[in-house]
Amino acid sequence: MNLSSPNFLQSLKDRDHESVSLLVNLYHSALFKGAMKQGLGADQAEVVVQNTWGSFFEGIEKFEGRSHVRTYLFGIMYNKAKETFRDNKKYTADYDESSLDNLFSDNGQYKVPVSPHYWLDSKETTQILVEEIEKLPENQRMAFTLKEIEGESTEDICKILNVTSTNLGVLIYRAKNNLRLALKDKLER
Repeated sequence: MNLSSPNFLQSLKDRDHESVSLLVNLYHSALFKGAMKQGLGADQAEVVVQNTWGSFFEGIEKFEGRSHVRTYLFGIMYNKAKETFRDNKKYTADYDESSLDNLFSDNGQYKVPVSPHYWLDSKETTQILVEEIEKLPENQRMAFTLKEIEGESTEDICKILNVTSTNLGVLIYRAKNNLRLALKDKLER
């Protein structure tokens, strides 16, 4: 079934039980996992997902079907996650470029302090990377997670985060540099 077809969208707008059940069964788990990947605890992630469904069905009348239903749902979920972080005032770190100066040579090449193969062989690296991703500023974390971990397309991410492709590139660039700095600091000890 085409979930973005006008007939399916109308059945959702009409609150058809089978259509609503199909949509919830298809995407509830994925939304929960997406919320968890944003650094929320299980309880907060479930609240975000429930709020996502509530907002989706409250605003379904306005959904014109210009994007896939999945993209629309995940956009709502990521915005609900942002609201949760703002409400908790959990992530307020500003981006600081001052420590980037020593990471690049005069010709702009990244200075690799230790062989990347060493990092890959380390059992602690994955845990450290997960912890450092969670510490990223919210917009960088979301952009990085969607692009590099979940493999979403640039177009879909721009719709979800409501940013331009140029802004998305900047967010991902900054996230990668922040992660490089953190990993360099932790893994060179």
